[in-house]
This record gives sequence, C-alpha cells and structure tokens, in this order.
Amino acid sequence: MSIVTAILVLSFLIIVHEIGHYAAAKLLGVKVLEFSLFMGPRLLSFKKGETRYSLKLIPIGGSCLMEGEDASSEDERALNHKPKWVRAIIFAAGPFMNLLVAFLMILIINMAMGFVTCEIVNVAEDSPAVKASVPLAPGDVLVSYGGHRVNVPSEVFIYLQETGGAPVEIAFRRDGELMKSVFKPDVVPGKRYILGFTSVQANGPDWTLLETVTEGEPAYVLGLRPGDRLLTVSGKTPADRAELREILAEAGGGEVDVVWRTSAGDVVGGCIAPKMTDDPDSFFLGFGYAAENSPGILGSIRYAFYNSVSYSKMVLYSLKWLVTGTIGLNQVSGPVGIVAEIGAGLEETRSSPYGVYIMITYLVNLAALIGINLGLFNLIPFPPLDGSKLLLLGVEAIRRKEIPPERQVAISMFGFAVLILVMVLTFFNDIIKIINR
Repeated sequence: MSIVTAILVLSFLIIVHEIGHYAAAKLLGVKVLEFSLFMGPRLLSFKKGETRYSLKLIPIGGSCLMEGEDASSEDERALNHKPKWVRAIIFAAGPFMNLLVAFLMILIINMAMGFVTCEIVNVAEDSPAVKASVPLAPGDVLVSYGGHRVNVPSEVFIYLQETGGAPVEIAFRRDGELMKSVFKPDVVPGKRYILGFTSVQANGPDWTLLETVTEGEPAYVLGLRPGDRLLTVSGKTPADRAELREILAEAGGGEVDVVWRTSAGDVVGGCIAPKMTDDPDSFFLGFGYAAENSPGILGSIRYAFYNSVSYSKMVLYSLKWLVTGTIGLNQVSGPVGIVAEIGAGLEETRSSPYGVYIMITYLVNLAALIGINLGLFNLIPFPPLDGSKLLLLGVEAIRRKEIPPERQVAISMFGFAVLILVMVLTFFNDIIKIINR
C-alpha cells in the first residue's frame, strides 16, 4: 500500500507539471496533440476533441505534445507560429505549476498543523549551544548562521552541510536585542552504533520518550514500541543522545542491557547488540525549536514562503555538492529510489502513536520537496528540459533568427539520450540501495 501511495504521489507531481504546459498552451491558442503520463508504448489512450490522452508504460516523466513543437507546421495554431513570449510562457508553465502546488501543499500543512519557528527551546546541558562564546538560552530567536540569513530551521541544516560543521558566527535576538556568538556544532559520526528509534524530542526531558521504532532494528526486536520510555543502557542512564552513543560505542558492538518503561507503566528489560550504521556524518546543535501550533493565515503564508525558499535552496545546494563532488552519484535517487524512500518513510510512521498525523505531514512535505525539485530541475538549461527550450528562445532573440524545429529536436534527442543513461545508472544504484537495506 505504501509503494502504491508513493507511485501515486510521484505521478501526481508529473501530472501537475504537464498540466502547466497543457493549460498554458490551451489558453494561448496552441493546438495540443497529446497529453500523456509516463513514456514509451501506450497502455491506455482515448481522444477527446483534437487531443489524445494517454497512460504509457515506462514510469518516467510525461509529455504535452503540441503542434509545431517537433517539426515545422503550416497550422496557424502551431507552436512554431507563435511569438517568443507565448512559447516562453508555455515552456515555463510546467515548472511554475510544480513550484505553485508545492507552496500550496506547505501552506495547507501550516494552516492545519502549524510549523516550526527559529525560536530556541530545550537547550541541552554541556552542549554546543551552552559552549558557544555567548551561550544560547530558551527564548532566543536564531537570525543567521555563518553569515546566511535563517528564516526556518531547515536552512540551518543546509549551512551546516555547507560549512562541514566548522566554527561559525551566529546571530540571534534576545529580548529584542541582536546578539552574536561563535558556535561550533558537535559532529555525529555516520559510522556509529544505534538501537533504531526516534524520540518525541531531539533534546530535553522527553528525548527518551520513543516516537517511532523502526521494524527489524535492535530496539524493535527487543520489544520497545512507540510510547515507551528508555531508562538505562548497560546500567547507565544516558542524559542525552551523545551519552547514549558513547555507551553503545563502549560496548564495541557487543550486547547491551536495556531497561525501559512501557506505555502501560511496566518496567522491563532485555539484552541485544546494537546496529552499526554507515551514513554521512551529521551534526548536533544542542537545542530544539519552538512550534507554532495555532498560526493565523498571514503567518501560515509567510512560513509557507520561507519553507518553499528553504526547499529550493536545498535542491540548488544539492546540485552544487553533486557537481563539486561533495556528494557522490551513489547518493542520487531516480524514480525507483524516490518511490522506495517514500514507501519506507510511510512504513516507519505507522509505528508512531501519532501515525496518521506524522504520515500526512511527512507525505505532503516530501511531495512539496520533490515538486520543488522537479520544478527547478526542469529549469536547468540542458536538453530536453524546459530550461533548454527557454535558453534556445533567448539565443533566437539575440541572433534575431529562428532555430529550425528539426535542429531543436536533434539537440533534444542528444540530451534525452544522456538523461536516459543517467536514469539507467540511477536505476541500478536505487536497486543496490534497496537490496542493501
């Protein structure tokens, strides 16, 4: 069921993109020959008026084929007879629709469930937040990190990755006064031992209260479930996640005694070996963020914009890290990997006592992120993406001479072949990642 949901989400985002092209073409008087979801041979197809609507075999992309797009046409409603501004609007409409729908999805989540602000709460003892040159305190509002303006917490994650956890200057407001501090996050090694659960709080007194327990991981096998509270590990009471990591590391992968209190109030225990992870390094800040649970319409709109910008930055920085080699191609996912990740995330949320709430929030936010990714990716000036078509229009405007549709098709076919090669590589990469889970 989770995989079906994931496929439907991805299909919805593709349809949204193609509807942008379709609606703009229809409104601007361009003849649409075929509107299709996916590529390859047709599975289902019907014709209404002048347009054929198709569902195709290969679950990659979609298309909105217009008269005069692939070859010169004498039809007065052909794309090649329309002025450049009309063609530019049609080409840009697909990415615009992805960005618009992503913004609306974030707005709906904000209005229904609230959002997280940059106000600081739950400062952990002996943490980077306390060790900063000017210690952070509950009630402070983070303004910038490493010279970059911060409007939502997710932007801090981006700048943490960009700076590699190096010491930076941060700015925050305390009682209306702007203050600055030198801050150095703790690096959480990607290779570490884990039990396999997430907590209600990242920091603070409820970090031991389990929110989700991943099926098949040591904690799940031992019998821990959402709503249980961790008490001791190897006879010690960890004050935070850093101490828990130290206790598990000391065991060296051997079995540890775990004691916890169930949601029913019973104290039980067991013995199990933790699991070694092999993830990229992450960072520990030592504080949590406040949530706005009853936002007004203006606040919801403002934070929907902030989050949309943050997701856009995440996509653009990821492309930068890919080009510079900060992240490898093995960390790139194609359609198979995206569907698998969505499905895995949905399965994990099922174990939470707030399952439906978390599932909806996770699904909509991830769909918004993928939608923004899809919109921005299509604006890259590489054939056959929309960005390349906009670039060619710009070249025509500068040269004051039309590029024949046949030549544009040849350019697009070359780019399409390259994209297919990349998709094949990501397909095998996705399969390997799924097998190694």
